[in-house]
Amino acid sequence: MATPAAEKPASTAIDAAREPSPPGDAPVLDPDNSNDTERRATDAERSVKPQMDHPPPEAADPPSPLNESVVTVRAGDNLTRLFRRAGLTAGDVHRTLSAGEDASALEQLRPGDQLTLLRKADGAYAGLRFPVDRYSKLHIRRADDSFTASIKSRTLHEVLHQVSLRIDSSLYLAASAAGLTNSLTMQLASVLGGEVDLVRDLRRGDQLSVVFKETLTPDQESLGYDLKAVRLDGERRELDAIRYTDPDGNSGFYQADGTNLAREFLRYPLEFTRISSHFDRNRRHPVLGVRRPHLGVDLAAPAGTPIRAAADGRIIQRGRNGGYGRMVSLSHGSRYETRYAHMSRFAPGQGVGSTVRRGQIIGYVGRSGLATGPHLHYEFLDHGRHRNPVTVSLPRAEPVAPDAMQDFTRQARPLKAALNGETPEGLRVARGDEEP
Repeated sequence: MATPAAEKPASTAIDAAREPSPPGDAPVLDPDNSNDTERRATDAERSVKPQMDHPPPEAADPPSPLNESVVTVRAGDNLTRLFRRAGLTAGDVHRTLSAGEDASALEQLRPGDQLTLLRKADGAYAGLRFPVDRYSKLHIRRADDSFTASIKSRTLHEVLHQVSLRIDSSLYLAASAAGLTNSLTMQLASVLGGEVDLVRDLRRGDQLSVVFKETLTPDQESLGYDLKAVRLDGERRELDAIRYTDPDGNSGFYQADGTNLAREFLRYPLEFTRISSHFDRNRRHPVLGVRRPHLGVDLAAPAGTPIRAAADGRIIQRGRNGGYGRMVSLSHGSRYETRYAHMSRFAPGQGVGSTVRRGQIIGYVGRSGLATGPHLHYEFLDHGRHRNPVTVSLPRAEPVAPDAMQDFTRQARPLKAALNGETPEGLRVARGDEEP
């Protein structure tokens, strides 16, 4: 993840083991910054082999006495067209697809996929390599007059990086200046957003330490980045967030005492561009021109944007409702209710009485009812009283279970050391331009 030479962050690369990365809630970031090119850190780095379930592991490809050429799949291509363009025959196609059951992976080629074709010195076809997905690769090999197919796991290298950020104007700009990708910045905003108002709580000069994992193939291709820990040392807020995976494989971010940073509710039930109207008990209605309470928040988004259930719940209202237009109301137990208005249409297969899961699509943004443009009007009720959805204190998800605290402490220890810029016990840290 390279950074501009003039703004190279103080960063660290640390050995790490692979863990699954769950999706998180994502508050809105700057929509004008859409460049999400995955850039690799230039710091010295080491890695360890992750746990792989299947198939047998594959090391980096050894030097081959065969001639290799890479071909790229185009729109409308199949294996026959691809081989013909590479100067191979229909017989080569038949022998490849007949090499074994694993060869069926070549029947699902997509534009942009790349195959490495192998030829003998005399030009005779000798097989191919094809990355089936980020974790495995198909090998077709010639043995005498027949071909065999096998899929082997790719030995992935996983590296932890530590980067320091300084807030000058916004979290997004600070993350961009430090070289973080948009994907990592979204993860960072998601983790912090449940605890910190990213507009009001952050101040110029606030410091963040960010630890993230990069997954690399044997040929050093980056497969992506996952946030592992963050520390905020700010004028108004201080926070440590540590990613923990429990024995059942469930992952989340927790404070050092095991408090869950996740909330039962999404702060915002869709991806939006801006808040077009705030919670206001004395707002002038933009259509009617009279003052009446605005007991929710209007989230502007393109028509058709998916609207998601803020939490697990049950549909108690679904249909047209006067100035609300198409509206869905969800009950979340005996205490909470959420309402979603001005939809263009409802999600299919649902109705009053249906249960929905947190994050499940329940409808799509529109401008039905009294609306000047496409947006979601979102309301949050606590014991029947309207609360400001932007500022209301959302109930927390479950903390680390008492019988898992020892395991949590074990996983958190090296991440906390990395946040401090220290070398976690048992791991070697390479800094700056130091040779690994």
